Amino acid sequence: MPRLQNQIALVTGASAGIGLATARLLVGEGAKVVLNARRQDRLDALAAELKGVAVPGDVTDAAVRARLLDACGGRVDILVNNAGYAEAGPAEMVKEAAARWQLEVNFFAAAALMQGVMPFMRKQRSGRIVNISSVAGRFGYPLFGWYCASKHALEGLSDALRLEARPWGVHVSLIEPGPVETEFFDVTKDRAEGHINDTSSPYAPFFRHVDEVEREMMGRAVTAERVAGAVLSACLARSPRDRYVVAPMAKSTVLALRLLPRSWVDRLASRQFRVPRPEELR
Repeated sequence: MPRLQNQIALVTGASAGIGLATARLLVGEGAKVVLNARRQDRLDALAAELKGVAVPGDVTDAAVRARLLDACGGRVDILVNNAGYAEAGPAEMVKEAAARWQLEVNFFAAAALMQGVMPFMRKQRSGRIVNISSVAGRFGYPLFGWYCASKHALEGLSDALRLEARPWGVHVSLIEPGPVETEFFDVTKDRAEGHINDTSSPYAPFFRHVDEVEREMMGRAVTAERVAGAVLSACLARSPRDRYVVAPMAKSTVLALRLLPRSWVDRLASRQFRVPRPEELR
C-alpha cells in the first residue's frame, strides 16, 4: 500500500523544479495534492497529470492562501513551502521595495501558510510541515544578503514552531538543497541584471566573474528529484530530522561552519564568490 495513501498535501511553487518533482513523488506515494504556482498553464497541466487541485496565484496574496486552504477540504496532512526566489545584489544597493518583497515571498507567505495549516494539524494530532530553505539560512553570502535574510528568518521560525507543534504530533523540517538544476539561477540573474550591467556602480568588480561562479556552482548541482527525495523522507520518517542537507556542496559548507573559525569561512566564501581585493576597487 502507498505510504501516504489519501493524505492531503499542499505544495507551493509547484509548476517547476523542486515543487514539481515533490508533487509527483507525493502522488506516487498515494497523496492527494493541492498545488499552487503563479503560472496557471503549467499548474493546470500538472494538476491534470496528477489528478490534483490547482489553485493558481501569488502565494503572498491572502485570498489565494485562503483558496488553497479551502481546496484542502478541511484536512491538511503535509505542507511543503517551496515558493521562493533570490533577490541578488549588494545589500546596500537593493531597493527597499525589492528587499521587502523578498521577505514577503520567502518568509511571510510561508509563515502565513504555517499558521493556516496548524489548526487542522492540531485537530488531527498529526502533520508534516516541510520548508524549502537553503544553506543561506545559516550563512550570509556576498551579493545575496536579502535572500539570506529571508532564509535565516524562515529557519528561525521553523525551529520555534518545531518545538511548539511537537506535542500535537506535528513535525517541522527544513530542506537545505544547495545548488539545484532548476530555473533558480536564471531567474536570479534576470532580476539582478540592473546590478550586473551597471558599470558605474562601486560594486561592479563584484560582478566581473558572475558567469564563472555560476558555472562552477551548476557543475556541482543536484537534480530537483534528489531534493524532492529529501522532502519525501521528511514526510515519511517516524522521527524526521530538523534539517536535510542535500547537495555535497551544501554539506561541505555546513561542515565548514561547524569546524572552522568564521574568519576562515569568510575567506572561503570570498574566494568562491570572487570578492575583489581592495586594490581592485575604484
